[in-house]
Amino acid sequence: MSWSAGYVTDVDYTYGYYSELNPYYARFVLQDAGYALPAWHTACELGFGQGMSVNLHAASGSLQWYANDFNPQHAAFAQELAAASGSGAVLSDESFAEFCTRDDLPAFDFIGLHGIWSWISADNRALIVDFVRRKLRVGGVLYISYNTLPGWAAFTPLRKLFASHAERMSAPGAGIEAQVKAALDFSQQLLAAEPRALSDSRVKERLGTIAKQDPHYLAHEYFNRDWEPMYFADMAAALAPAKLSYACQASTLDQVSVLHFTPEQQALLDGISDPLFRETVRDYIQNQQFRRDYWIKGARKPAPAEQEAQWAHLRVALAVPREQVKMKLALPRGTINLTPALYEPVLDALADGQPRTLGELARQLLGTALQRSQLVEVIRVLVGARMLLPLPEQPAADGQAAARLNQRIVQLAQHSARIAALASPQAGGGVPLSRFSQLFIQQYLAGERTADSLAQYVHALLQRNRERVVHEGKMMESEAAQLAHLQGLAQHFLQAELPLLQGMGVLPA
Repeated sequence: MSWSAGYVTDVDYTYGYYSELNPYYARFVLQDAGYALPAWHTACELGFGQGMSVNLHAASGSLQWYANDFNPQHAAFAQELAAASGSGAVLSDESFAEFCTRDDLPAFDFIGLHGIWSWISADNRALIVDFVRRKLRVGGVLYISYNTLPGWAAFTPLRKLFASHAERMSAPGAGIEAQVKAALDFSQQLLAAEPRALSDSRVKERLGTIAKQDPHYLAHEYFNRDWEPMYFADMAAALAPAKLSYACQASTLDQVSVLHFTPEQQALLDGISDPLFRETVRDYIQNQQFRRDYWIKGARKPAPAEQEAQWAHLRVALAVPREQVKMKLALPRGTINLTPALYEPVLDALADGQPRTLGELARQLLGTALQRSQLVEVIRVLVGARMLLPLPEQPAADGQAAARLNQRIVQLAQHSARIAALASPQAGGGVPLSRFSQLFIQQYLAGERTADSLAQYVHALLQRNRERVVHEGKMMESEAAQLAHLQGLAQHFLQAELPLLQGMGVLPA
């Protein structure tokens, strides 16, 4: 059997960063949900892809990381980044069968896998559960994401059609990108013929969305041999041998029920005493397609007074410049307008880019109309909407490894926009940042401090690369227009982004 075991390997996986894999982010979400957690020292990521998340976490935090990905090209790139940062992350190109049965690995406080479970065989899933059973410490946390039923029920035939077309109808020697395109084209033809099996209107809508996505992502998402969405109840049963208790979904937005459910739906959920069945019903109500969940081995909730003290020590900072915060939230139920009287005092208090504890924020906002319960909800919404960045109680690392990793990433940005995050020792993980801002950082650290000099550098770089700026879907043909656009971005970087990056430890103050 091929080492790929039916997984797509002839196109690169994407270079995404996933904050749910950040142990410090996980601690914030879990402590906000009321759980008590011991100190953590070791962490593991199973199936790290290109290794962006594990490298950003290893370089930004104080935990010792171990991780695997069976694709040697992915492992080579990830190991290069680890060597550049000097983080000490131990990264291998072993399969799950090899990595999960090693006898030299420590016990772990945090184990995470993102975009893995639904795309591997039943044998590999069993290996992972046994690994978690043996290697996750009491008090430790598992993060796992997976495609969910019933949300995928209408689309499962379409995915099977993709895979079958690629297997049976591809031209000899056709690469995976050609197979993806041919399968999408045929699926459009089939839908035009109005097949009864694909009559659900959502299928046509989904296919239209898929056709616009990166072929590399589509290859890994839809064209692997193994692909199995799962009901939450089945996931709970699969993890039961590892002695795990379901804790919560990996977003604070899920703690704010009014955003997701009508009063009638919430009343129905409140009447269900069994927590696992309640999650299953929740997925039916929302027609959930993808879950990101935290599970705890030995879950414990402290007394109310301890929970209050724990909440007060949580820290946050603005994730985007104050003027870029949107007062609208797009949710499956529709767009929700955030109440300025509740949200603007919190945003204004954090506008300088400096991290604050929630206790400090509560004291700073005394005398405003914001009540304690309202502040809790505001923080949950802003963190869940990625407008606030949750932070550990203290900076996670001294910043040296993060600085070395960031130096390597901004070097790569000279030729590619594929990496869209830098390391923050304040957050213990990555912070999203565009390619142009990364290039501005490179020149800022070299001593350039004006918008014109930053813009001139990026403009000259694009000319050498024979690239053009694409703005609002259109390529800028005029050199003057491109330079003016870059000058505006550079000015925004210096005035709005720079204070936040300094507050996050990405740049020196």
